[in-house]
Amino acid sequence: MGATGWSYFVPYEADISAALQRLREDVFTRGDYMYGDGVTDDQSKAILEQARPEMPSWMQKVREEAAKLEEPFRTKYLEMAERIKGEIMGEGTPQRRPKRKPKTIEELLEFQAESGTHSILDIANISAEPEFGAINPFPRVKLVQLFGSETPSHVEIEGAHDSGALEEFVSERWQGIYIVVYREGSPSEIFFAGCSGD
Repeated sequence: MGATGWSYFVPYEADISAALQRLREDVFTRGDYMYGDGVTDDQSKAILEQARPEMPSWMQKVREEAAKLEEPFRTKYLEMAERIKGEIMGEGTPQRRPKRKPKTIEELLEFQAESGTHSILDIANISAEPEFGAINPFPRVKLVQLFGSETPSHVEIEGAHDSGALEEFVSERWQGIYIVVYREGSPSEIFFAGCSGD
């Protein structure tokens, strides 16, 4: 699937780490993340309907290729093909499809493993410098270069993000940045953005 970029504006609070954890809880509660294989039941049915007519010719090709192999590779090859066929045809248990939604962020992250949630849930903490699994402050020097001051507004940050001006800071997988947003000279929001998932 590849990584997914994400961004959020949240109300300002001086404790950035607490704001991050509050955002993570909110995203989890809303269900605004990737879960399971990311394919809805309707999409899955449509894919299966398209695949089913092709299965007999596909399996014939698999059997022809298997005949060229020596034992025990031939048997393993055919067993694997039958398992895949069963999953596609709806016979057998699809892999990695959970029966219920997780009750905690930790349970969700454990289930998603290296696939990630494609959301802020994949970020656990704040770091002073770019670091795997962390959000770091946007460099002050870059704030001035990009926005002309260290106190950018919501509109300025949103415009920079939407135009791709922040891309180099938010495209590294499993990392992100935060920027304090100002309104009339006072902090009003925190902007979190990054990229995660596989």
